[in-house]
Amino acid sequence: MPAFDVVIKNGTVVDGTGRPGRRADVGIVGDRVAAVGDLSGPDVSAATVIDATGKVVCPGFIDTHVHSDLMLLAEPAHEAALRQGVTTEILGQDGLSYAPLSAENLQAYRRYLAGLNGNPDLACTWSTVAEFRACFDRTVAVNTAYLVPHGAIRLEAVGFRDVPLVGEALERARRLLAQGLEEGAVGFSTGLSYYPCSWADTDELVELCRVAARYDRPYVTHLRTVFRAGRFDPVEEALEIGRRSGVKVHFSHFRTGPLTAGQVEQITAPIDRAKAAGVDCTLETYPYPTGSSQGVMFLPPWAHDGGPDALLARLRDPEARRRLVKEIDYTYLGSARGTRGWDEIVFSHLPKNADLVGLTFAEAATRRGKEVPELLCDLLLEEEFRVGFWGLPPEPDLWEQIDRDIMTLLARPDYMVGSDGIWVGQRPHPRAYGCFARILGPLRRKYRVPLELLINRMTAVPAARFGLRDRGVLAPGKFADLVVFDPETISDTSTYENPRSFAVGVGWVLVNGRVALADGQPTGILAGRPVP
Repeated sequence: MPAFDVVIKNGTVVDGTGRPGRRADVGIVGDRVAAVGDLSGPDVSAATVIDATGKVVCPGFIDTHVHSDLMLLAEPAHEAALRQGVTTEILGQDGLSYAPLSAENLQAYRRYLAGLNGNPDLACTWSTVAEFRACFDRTVAVNTAYLVPHGAIRLEAVGFRDVPLVGEALERARRLLAQGLEEGAVGFSTGLSYYPCSWADTDELVELCRVAARYDRPYVTHLRTVFRAGRFDPVEEALEIGRRSGVKVHFSHFRTGPLTAGQVEQITAPIDRAKAAGVDCTLETYPYPTGSSQGVMFLPPWAHDGGPDALLARLRDPEARRRLVKEIDYTYLGSARGTRGWDEIVFSHLPKNADLVGLTFAEAATRRGKEVPELLCDLLLEEEFRVGFWGLPPEPDLWEQIDRDIMTLLARPDYMVGSDGIWVGQRPHPRAYGCFARILGPLRRKYRVPLELLINRMTAVPAARFGLRDRGVLAPGKFADLVVFDPETISDTSTYENPRSFAVGVGWVLVNGRVALADGQPTGILAGRPVP
């Protein structure tokens, strides 16, 4: 008598390959899919039976870009992700994570990145990539993969200093990267808007990417916004790194925005030219018109030299403070309306100054009777860097064009989905709570994009790109990371005004064969594993 641990009956199986859905049952034994087909016979038994009538059954979604590196350990149930059908998250993004790091550098980097990743009360005893990855083994609700972060290996090689990475320091960084890849990391990441990553030149990145290429792992890049010797095209820099090193290039959150809405062909043209010439490129997007980050990024490059203690000292020193106020840069996010200004950036995370959360930088400055640069310095000092923000969305017509652009981009076979979710803040960006449900629900239904295509971009495409073995496809022998959802009701409910609102329409989520979400409610089972 065939016996299964779980049988999902009567659903429409969309297997992740892009093929049309078909009516089938799914049988699970242990952590693997054991059978897909007609399991209605009297000789079939199961400990748990899930009725998926009228629902889609598909592989769990892979979030290719998310900042849950610490908060997932602190809040392991991860309900907002499960309610979107996410079963795997790729950590270590933008070069901003926590292994490999010495104990001293780990504590310093935790403080410095508190505005982005939080700094929860965790016993951080790891130092290597292997040890950090092990922290996520059956202690959290979702699987995790890890990218070796450029910031960490630069800290270990030369410290938090604005110096070239050359000679023995470069060789040490290359060895650390190789060790991390050997210990299971699925790629190498950098964020060239953040420190110490931004101090790197193109040659440094080429040398490090040669290591990633040797291991056949991708280079994941948040494109450069910090320029040291004259501005140049950051897309072309990434492509040059790919050409010179032979590495696979993956572009983080590459989409149109308020200043490029409707220009899909223009923004992708250089990438298509490079692909035609042999550069292996993939990309990701999230379905929102503006971004989010940490307040410390507005400070000029020299202010970060020496790390968090040196930066705090400069914020306290009157002479250094006067220079900082003059040089603070508000142009990173750009504008939702074609101009640039502090009235289009909103505070999202201020643990000690909650009365300013939800206000624009300009509104908050008026409330405190100060100019924005002075207020930002005050807050970074008082909050010890725990300052987060997001950009105001544009007018509805412009936002709608960006929505169309995003769905056009996802029609490309080289695209996938990454929420860029930030899991701290009283009013975080809504993408953490709504990204996948927004694409599969309102945007799919409005723009009539095939469901099978979008599921493919959320499952098989990222699994193949990042080498997540036996994941991303629903088939016998594959890991049982599965989602059951209603295609007619799945939707995001989070907004810029009310971001901490759960998605709806996902009924069941299984992670490695264990039920993590049942009838829309988390079970508390923590079956996530470090993958691959």
